Amino acid sequence: MSNEPNWRPNVDAEEDTARRLVLTPASTIRLRRVRWLWDTTPEGAPPTSHGRIPLNSLAIAAGGPGLGKSQFAVWLTARITTGTLPGELWGKPRGVIYAATEDSWSYTIAPRLVAAGADMDLVFRVDVRDDEELHARLTLPKDISLMGKAAEEYSVGLLVADPLLSMIDSSINDYRAAEVRSALEPLVAAADQHDFTILGLAHFTKAGGTDPLSRIAGSGAFGQLIRSLIAFAKQENEEGEEEFVMSLEKNNLGRVGLPSHSYEIQPVTVDTAEGPTYVSRFVLGPESTTSVRDVMRAETNGDSAGSSSEVVEWLQGWLTDLGGSDEARELKKAAKKEGFSESAIDRAKKKLGIRSKQQGFGRDRTSHWYLPEAWEREVQPDLPRTA
Repeated sequence: MSNEPNWRPNVDAEEDTARRLVLTPASTIRLRRVRWLWDTTPEGAPPTSHGRIPLNSLAIAAGGPGLGKSQFAVWLTARITTGTLPGELWGKPRGVIYAATEDSWSYTIAPRLVAAGADMDLVFRVDVRDDEELHARLTLPKDISLMGKAAEEYSVGLLVADPLLSMIDSSINDYRAAEVRSALEPLVAAADQHDFTILGLAHFTKAGGTDPLSRIAGSGAFGQLIRSLIAFAKQENEEGEEEFVMSLEKNNLGRVGLPSHSYEIQPVTVDTAEGPTYVSRFVLGPESTTSVRDVMRAETNGDSAGSSSEVVEWLQGWLTDLGGSDEARELKKAAKKEGFSESAIDRAKKKLGIRSKQQGFGRDRTSHWYLPEAWEREVQPDLPRTA
């Protein structure tokens, strides 16, 4: 009787399977230097020691409302299309695909590009034509292959996604990090394959402490994908004047702790065929000793007045954008998504003098909030004179 075991591996089955392990000696892997889309290395410092945005990667520009994130994206676009951004593309103008879902091209984006000095022939608005979908829009990951082909055809060096999360397929839950990553990973791979960089714009939520990355909406999906995080904040100086600060808060492929920069948002007049229009532009300032993290820490440690002011500003802006009024339930849902508590919204309501009106009965009963001017315009005329 043989002492060999009865079980033997099925060699033929192993050879037939498509899945296998491939081991590559590290000695055969080609070493490559990191190339930088934006590099602020000063004269005399080690080469590329101040690289801020790696080439062909995903970078995020994030901050609260009204801090100039979109103006920064326009500034970066202008520098790339004119070959004046310090880095690998210096002296080499490239195209930019500018995908925006929140601002008007005619009234906002194009005038801002003119104000920033962009080469308008090298900036491209992206639209989607689909015979089976009348109102098709750029969608990730569905359109990534088309994006890669377009980037090569038009020699695109940058894709601006403003905001990034709005371009993810609506069937994907942006609160689930794994689902968001599955949509963004192919885009990052396409950027590397087709030689373009992605700048995604994102909003800060109120919750999350003093870590800028944790304050980004959908941050759980970004941690392992992004190579660079540029954060924006605003503070008051000793004279009570507003100061803007921009910091590199994540830098996977380069040095951390690079100097922050101050910046300004300047008003600019742009001529159009219909007369002058007024926009704003980003102006990069000198280095700053204050970081975005410092500003967040100061807010967390008791700058309650600043926090209250931010809630008031958000509430007023939200209602203004909707014509002066909104249903309270929907408004508070939006506020919660921004990280504002219901009590903070109620305090802001009182400060703004917002009025409320009940509509409907029973389960259909709703409450609507009105800014004072909207109340006088829409509600007051219908009330008795004694009201």
